[in-house]
Amino acid sequence: MTEEIFLHDVSGIARKWGIDSQGNQWVEFEVDYFAEQETGICEICGAELESGWLCLDGGDEVCDSHILFHPN
Repeated sequence: MTEEIFLHDVSGIARKWGIDSQGNQWVEFEVDYFAEQETGICEICGAELESGWLCLDGGDEVCDSHILFHPN
């Protein structure tokens, strides 16, 4: 996996989502401890995640710092 993921067609207010150059869909997430969700692990740097981005087309999770936005 590359160090940075470029998203285009980013939209959303409370939770953003966008599409990468390979057509994969990504959505922001935040761990809900009341729903007994567990923290994730960044696929790029291995950091523990309480929030970040989830690939809906593969399940990868990454830190906010690895996501960059293309201007629409």
